[in-house]
Amino acid sequence: MRGRGVGVEHIHAFLVWARIFPGWHLSYIDVKDNSRDETFRFQCDCWLSKTEGDRQTVRDFACANNEIHDELEETTYEIIIETGNGGETRENVWLILEGRKNRSKEFLVENSSRQRAFRKGTTDTFEFDSVFLGDIVSLCVGHLAREDRFIPKRELVWHVKTITITEMEYGNVYFFNCDCLIPLKRKRKYFKVFEVTKTTESFASKIQSLVPVKYEVIVTTGYEPGAGTDANVFVTIFGANGDTGKRELKQKMRNLFERGSTDRFFLETLELGDLRKVRVEHDSSGYFSGWLVEKVEVTNTSTGVATIFNCGRWLDKKRGDGLTWRDLFPSV
Repeated sequence: MRGRGVGVEHIHAFLVWARIFPGWHLSYIDVKDNSRDETFRFQCDCWLSKTEGDRQTVRDFACANNEIHDELEETTYEIIIETGNGGETRENVWLILEGRKNRSKEFLVENSSRQRAFRKGTTDTFEFDSVFLGDIVSLCVGHLAREDRFIPKRELVWHVKTITITEMEYGNVYFFNCDCLIPLKRKRKYFKVFEVTKTTESFASKIQSLVPVKYEVIVTTGYEPGAGTDANVFVTIFGANGDTGKRELKQKMRNLFERGSTDRFFLETLELGDLRKVRVEHDSSGYFSGWLVEKVEVTNTSTGVATIFNCGRWLDKKRGDGLTWRDLFPSV
């Protein structure tokens, strides 16, 4: 399979049912990125079968070995420095970033007549290549004197107001509210340390940390005459982190979605986060396809958090508004 490089975080596997030997015990799936000579492994070690294990034929797998970066791999950081009105400088500035995984080398900004940085009320942007640092927790900032010029008294301190650092590949942003006067020194052993004030995690970074979760889906059919359906029923669960995709709700040797019944299913997918909505629908197959849906309840089995989606409407081409699908939202 060919395609442009993608950050592989999870994979969706499903079984196309066959009459002979329909079960499949999947050990793992390897996906190789030829351009980077890297292999991503998705560990399963479970059945995709209607008769074995938990009888699921669709599964999502998180990548077992997809670290965002090797500890020695380089990445690019954007550094935005805001100089306040309390003092500008024509001298050099250096920074060292401290992350949970690594510490950066020194990043030196050499001020000159050609590169005029750190003037009052201005913002300067730089890019800096470093080993991947992990989450940035603090930084050291130094104000270093050049040896080629006389230093006026007004430039003996530099007012650094804010520093914003963005890890460019995944977009995580780290804010430092410094608002500090940094004295000019001729040696690097003098510096100021600032701790991160605020962190904004990108969606791409959040996806990396998601794990497979089982969701219990309980569907309640209404009590009115003809409320049950013979059609094939599907559900899609939407959360803050994504959705399950369209999943069929079925069980072997059971007549589902009868009038007044409550039917229970289990779906496995990556952690969805806070649930936003559920789409329930059917394909209008069967002799009695019209269906009165009372409610749908979804429970994250790893946390025990249950969300109820009330409906109380028909999914029927011949009743109500004629729709065979509904978007349901959490009940308050």
